[in-house]
Amino acid sequence: MPSLSSKLVLTSAASSAGTALADIDLIKGAFYTVAEYDDLDDIPLSRIADGQIVWVEDASSTYQATITAADYITTFADTVSWSEFSGFGSGGGGGSGDITAVVASDGLLGGSFSGTATLKVGQGDGIITGSDSISVRAGDGIIVDANGVSFSTGSVHFTEGVQKTNLDGGNI
Repeated sequence: MPSLSSKLVLTSAASSAGTALADIDLIKGAFYTVAEYDDLDDIPLSRIADGQIVWVEDASSTYQATITAADYITTFADTVSWSEFSGFGSGGGGGSGDITAVVASDGLLGGSFSGTATLKVGQGDGIITGSDSISVRAGDGIIVDANGVSFSTGSVHFTEGVQKTNLDGGNI
């Protein structure tokens, strides 16, 4: 049980029993440490405060959260984006400096926090990557020809996809 004075402290019995004063994982805006950059996405938005700083082990760097509130026109949920934290003081840049990280996002592989960074497109079902090209593999309703990529529904009644239709109120 905590006792109150000018400081908030645990009694010796509570301390020796392993009673926690607070669980840092449950405090919004608390300083977090994550192993990898991608782990930033695993922090629940309800536990992130705008401007919060998080240490990323594999990048050996801190990142700062920017929360964008839902506007209910283009987005219906708050979102968070992360940018490398440049520290306090000295103001902003004038468009010069070094890129400090290239991070692969969805569908990409690779990246680096120093030196030369290489990104690769991740191959998946129907995706073919070459040394200087990306293409779509035909099959299972996917048609690749000179006209581009199209999809077949397998139906003789629905062969041209969605067509513009004029309704005049008459019988079909």
